[in-house]
Amino acid sequence: MKPQLILFFALFILTLSASAQKQYKLAKSSGKLNLNISGAKVEAYDGNEIIFSIPENRDEEVDERAKGLKAFNSSGFKDNSGLGFDVTVKGEDINVNPVSVANQPKLSIKLPRNIRLSFINNNMMYQDTVMLKNLKTEIDVSVTGNDIVLVNNVGPMNIKTLHGSVDASFSDDLKGPISIVSVNGHVDVALPVAVKANLEAMSNYGKIYAADELKIAVNTTVDVKTTISGVASVKTINVGKSIPSLTVRKSETNENEAKGNTQVFGFDRGNYAESLNGKINGGGVDLILKSNHDNIYIREKK
Repeated sequence: MKPQLILFFALFILTLSASAQKQYKLAKSSGKLNLNISGAKVEAYDGNEIIFSIPENRDEEVDERAKGLKAFNSSGFKDNSGLGFDVTVKGEDINVNPVSVANQPKLSIKLPRNIRLSFINNNMMYQDTVMLKNLKTEIDVSVTGNDIVLVNNVGPMNIKTLHGSVDASFSDDLKGPISIVSVNGHVDVALPVAVKANLEAMSNYGKIYAADELKIAVNTTVDVKTTISGVASVKTINVGKSIPSLTVRKSETNENEAKGNTQVFGFDRGNYAESLNGKINGGGVDLILKSNHDNIYIREKK
């Protein structure tokens, strides 16, 4: 096939792809975007508009009777975006809520780089993957069942999921603190070998795995009450498999249980807890990784 013909078909496919999207644009380049929806793909870009888009459903029936009207729900949200979402600006806050909880379209968002992000979904039934990419500002995610994918975000960030897993890939220009917590899913983090971080990891019923290339300097004599910045003797070890757990006082665990110190996103150290305090490249940003019932993976970013 001739190169000119190949280029023509490529441009044709891109045109079709672009035309297959419904968009809503909001002129906003600062503030905080609050997403209270089932899932989304959010990617930062160099622009001054928030661009919301969903796939064009060519098979969707058009309700002729609804022309000139907007969908409302019992919470008072209305489809003012034409995409099935209520988008409302209140000062520095941009709030996005679904009009129909059960039939939320897959939402993609192009986000100006200076806008902070909050994502909340406490619904047990309606969850979709949350993908966040290239964000350089503050991120706060608190969800019940969503899987979370983080790609080249800078932070600071606070990520929590109850039943989902978290997969993250970071660059070496991180801003802390960074906290990633999953109660029932795995936490898988890829780090560049040059990253500088104070690392704290814990799993009550899973294991902690790390790449040998990261050469984590582990605080091997850390007491359970010592914080990540506490003083402890340090030695460098290779950790190709599970990192040895630190000793946990059973009496302290029983004491916590007796006091009822159990929170949805909190962790009391159980009898089988694996935990790790250490530094990568001498320390830097605070990086906290926790999974209650699954494994933690700390790997080299390729």
